[in-house]
Amino acid sequence: MRPLAGPVGAAAEAGIGLQRRAIDRLLDSGELEPLLGSSRLQAAIAQVIESDGAKMLVDAFFDSGLFERFVDRLLDSDALWHLVDVIAGSPAVTAAISQQGLGFADQLGTVLRGRSRKADDWLEHRARRAIHPRSPEKALDSGAAT
Repeated sequence: MRPLAGPVGAAAEAGIGLQRRAIDRLLDSGELEPLLGSSRLQAAIAQVIESDGAKMLVDAFFDSGLFERFVDRLLDSDALWHLVDVIAGSPAVTAAISQQGLGFADQLGTVLRGRSRKADDWLEHRARRAIHPRSPEKALDSGAAT
C-alpha cells in the first residue's frame, strides 16, 4: 500500500484544493443568491428534508446533547433578550395583552358586582332588623297565624 499512499494522498489534496477553489469562486461570483432561489435547488432541498437521513440527523442532534447546549447558549445570548424585548413591545403583542387585561378586568368586575350586591343585601337586612327589631310577641303571633 505504501507505493499508492503518495499518489492517493496527492489526489485527495488536489480534490480538496479544487473544492475550496470552486466554493471561493461561487461566493465571489455573486451567483449564490440566484442559485439558492432556483426551483431545482429548492426541490433538492425539499427532498433532503423529507428523507429518512434528515430525520436521523435531527434525532442524532437531540440525542447528542447539542440541543441542550444550543438552548443554554441561546439563553445566555444578549440577542435573544433583545428579540424578546422587540416582540414584547410589538403592537400586536401589546394589543393582545391589553385585550386580555380588559377581559380579565371585565370578569373581575362581574364577580365584584355580585359580591357587592350580596354585601349590600346583607347590610340592608341587618339595618332593617336594627331599626325594626321583632318583638317576641310578634314573632309568636306571626308563627301562630301561619
